[in-house]
Amino acid sequence: MPELAEHLRAPRLLVSARIHLSRALEQRRECIRLWNEIRRDGPFSAWLEETSDDTAELWCAYRPSDELQRAVDDAAAELLAEVKNAMDAAVLGAAVANVGFGILAVDKHSMPLCLEAAEFDDLPYDGFLMGLRPDQVNVLRDLQPFARDGFVGLHMRHLAESLRRAQVGGQLVSIWAGRANPQPNLPDGYALASIAIDEPGTLDAPKRLATLTVNPRLPPGAVSGNPSVYFDPILNAPPWPLDADDNLNRRMDALLTIVRTFIEVLEESLDTEESSGRLEGLDALMPSAPTEVWLPVRFEDPDQEQESRRAILESDQGMAIYANEDGVMTYMALRDGRVVGREIPDAEALPPGEEYGSAVEGATRAAAGRWGLPDFVLRPKIVPKGSGRREIGDGTIVSGSRGIALQVKARSSATPDTAERARSWLLKNATAGLKQARGTIRTSFRSGDMTLDNLRGRPVRLAGSRVEWVPVVILDHPSPPRQVFPPGDTDGPSIVMLRRDWEFLWNQLRSASAIVDYIHRVAEEDEPAELGSETHRYFDLANKDLQAPPSPLPDWMNDGGAEPVGGPLLPKDPASAGDELGFRVFHRVLEDIAATDFTGDETDREQMLAHIDCVAVTTRAELGRLLLRRLIACSQAPEGQLRVEHRVLYVDHGELHLSFTCMGKLTGYYQEMFRTWLLHRRQRFLMQSDAKGPIWPWSVGVLLTPRPSTDDRLWDTTVIATNGPPEFDDDEYRRLDAVYASVAPDDEVEDLQAV
Repeated sequence: MPELAEHLRAPRLLVSARIHLSRALEQRRECIRLWNEIRRDGPFSAWLEETSDDTAELWCAYRPSDELQRAVDDAAAELLAEVKNAMDAAVLGAAVANVGFGILAVDKHSMPLCLEAAEFDDLPYDGFLMGLRPDQVNVLRDLQPFARDGFVGLHMRHLAESLRRAQVGGQLVSIWAGRANPQPNLPDGYALASIAIDEPGTLDAPKRLATLTVNPRLPPGAVSGNPSVYFDPILNAPPWPLDADDNLNRRMDALLTIVRTFIEVLEESLDTEESSGRLEGLDALMPSAPTEVWLPVRFEDPDQEQESRRAILESDQGMAIYANEDGVMTYMALRDGRVVGREIPDAEALPPGEEYGSAVEGATRAAAGRWGLPDFVLRPKIVPKGSGRREIGDGTIVSGSRGIALQVKARSSATPDTAERARSWLLKNATAGLKQARGTIRTSFRSGDMTLDNLRGRPVRLAGSRVEWVPVVILDHPSPPRQVFPPGDTDGPSIVMLRRDWEFLWNQLRSASAIVDYIHRVAEEDEPAELGSETHRYFDLANKDLQAPPSPLPDWMNDGGAEPVGGPLLPKDPASAGDELGFRVFHRVLEDIAATDFTGDETDREQMLAHIDCVAVTTRAELGRLLLRRLIACSQAPEGQLRVEHRVLYVDHGELHLSFTCMGKLTGYYQEMFRTWLLHRRQRFLMQSDAKGPIWPWSVGVLLTPRPSTDDRLWDTTVIATNGPPEFDDDEYRRLDAVYASVAPDDEVEDLQAV
């Protein structure tokens, strides 16, 4: 048949589903043929029954032959069965294409028809639909009887109810009698006093259409006329028809359209070449190459160049500094005999129209959210105090067990200062800011748990008494003089810096964890640094890190084959300069986790992000590029083969266990495989490191899989985190050991690093 050939033409993937769809089309035609045959027999009748002297009821009935009714019921039941078979075959075909038959539970891969969303969402917990990718599961979810789309929800509810009706037996095809509009013929001298129209309904049994009252009393048999009612075939199940055009034919057309679209969408989802091509295109568009931030310096005066060279050679850091009148500092160094420079700009301009102090506070927080993550930056909170109110800090940054309590002080350029007045303002506000920050730590953070909103507007529960705090004061002055040193802080470690230096640090490190660690590191120094010299201190520490010998690894890491990854904690160039795309890929993974809908406690998400953000900024660009290329390799694995590649990191001498995994596909089965692999590797890590409870180190696993080209995202990100005890008993652990040892090298790659 032409329609069958159309549905089976190449390159169709879900052939079985299309065969069932074609059979459903045949049964639809059979239903129409039988309905026309029934109608020719004249099965409808209408009559009046006089119930009192002045009242008559209009009735109608549908009485086909038993043989024709059975035939049309059987055809409709077969149509419904083929519609469901087509959807079941599409679901099973997609699952087989994803994972093959090896691990597939065939009986748990059919099209569910759930009347409630919770019922559908519970299916994976019972082992259903595990062979489908999340995007494919979402396709099924969008086509449920509870679908928010009114068109889809109506027709899928009708399918579900009709299938239930077919299973219990009884008349499946019924007739819908619409709202009547009786037009009686009355003898002269009689009038219609009133008419009550009954609601539309089915004709499983004779049905009353209307009740008529005539005045005066009619003699028997005196009423005749046109009942004016339409009859249409329907499936004998709700939802019932909505209007005169809503009948069996229209419902079946809509349902077959939904099924055809469903099959096509699942077929398109199985074509992964485009997603692989998008990943390859990105890798080719931005090849791995460093961004040069030290550019040649052009001198108009040869004497100035000689002076700069002399200053560079005499400097302990091998750098000289030049500051112009616009507040831009240029660090100069020698590269291949040439003088090169890197500009450190002044603090970014403030948005117009906002009160100056508030704008500076907002810009200080925004810099941290822009270059780090908005999740780690917490907004101030207004709380009552006596008869008034007070604000808790000017901003808070927390990563793991370390935090920064911010105070921001701003001096508008509208008030000109002499150098002495500027010096006085800076010293006065440094002291006041530190006092306020310490007060916030003492009276708010350490007095008990509290909730603050982060820059994404999400509430984060802060257990401040378990956080190691450092007060930080950010000063913003239009023309800060040189040689201003904040007063020593006898109450403990603290930092005071200019807003320009604050923004430099964030632009340089681009990580909340790295910034918090840096702040805690320099806050321990005995003497405060000159205001405006934080860049000098940073580069000095970066040089020291570069020359420091690597820390020895614990024996268990060496014995376990971990490769030590050395290098400085503080990069001399911005963290992204080594490979801009690679760094962005890593940052995108963090953003994916931060942006995903999350039903748990937001504090748990913050903790996961903080663990992943512990990856050294100097290694992120390489890791991001590696993950991108591993995604490409996994997505291009031969059909029927699952390729998996892991990068395992032991951070901070084994205090944290991180894994970054790439797979070619994401299904429920593969998610469970990843979970089992991660827990097995965690147990090995706990055994090798001789970890003891009850407080166990954390393991965090990140799984990346190519994303179908339904939007701008190139991959899906899945995260599992635990600090629980070992998962498996000895026998199960050894069994898994044997399973992973038998995996072919071409199917799975794993490398271990200690950072």
